[in-house]
Amino acid sequence: MTTLNPTHFRYEKADPAELASLYQHLRVCDVVDAMDGIGYFNIGLMDTQVRPLWNGMQFWGEAATIRCVPSNKPMWKLDTTEDIVAAHGRWFAETSHARLPQDLKPGHVIVMDSGGGPEVGFWGSENAMAAVLGGAVGIITDGYCRDTAEVAAQKSPVVARHRGRTIIPGRIQAIETQTTIACGGVQVNPGDIVGADDDGVVVVPAHIAQEVAVHARAILLADMASRRRHYENLGMRPDSSVDIDAIEAYYAGV
Repeated sequence: MTTLNPTHFRYEKADPAELASLYQHLRVCDVVDAMDGIGYFNIGLMDTQVRPLWNGMQFWGEAATIRCVPSNKPMWKLDTTEDIVAAHGRWFAETSHARLPQDLKPGHVIVMDSGGGPEVGFWGSENAMAAVLGGAVGIITDGYCRDTAEVAAQKSPVVARHRGRTIIPGRIQAIETQTTIACGGVQVNPGDIVGADDDGVVVVPAHIAQEVAVHARAILLADMASRRRHYENLGMRPDSSVDIDAIEAYYAGV
């Protein structure tokens, strides 16, 4: 069972048939520790410069991939204000541009290989919101995002290497989707589990994702139990980060 509204997607219970649901409450560090434990040492760790644009962001989901390259074709001069406002539409109408499938399951994470292109705000406040409305729980690019104050204010889940200023026409093209890409120095395939939080980004190859989720959940619960004892000894009021009962209830039966 899942819930979806225009700004957030959540699983109500862990479900072995929904791989991403097994990760919903995990921290990136739990998953990294679990991958280390089964011998996947330093695999899946994106460059530390690829970071959430605002603090407190957290998401997990199956990867939907986009590969971009520099366009090698400048945008032509536009003659009117109307044409300038419509520049993106003009560019996409006359230049091929690969698009993600329309039937992606809610809960996916869009991961984009920017192709080492120039400064270009491929992601911004408007298309990030559109991606969320399309069911994305996160957007990751090793390129640029612009409108970053608005992205933070509206809590759009964008992770990027750089903050940018320019727009797409004449600078970058999406040439392929749902293929193997490199993003932030790691390989990403459609269906891999991708997560981000304040510590950074990790990619879990799909073929080990079930096993990693089991170990990572145990790591999380052990850490919560230890931290809850510290809370008690320090006289601190418990918060959701040490609510073991809620986590055990979410994973009950899995």
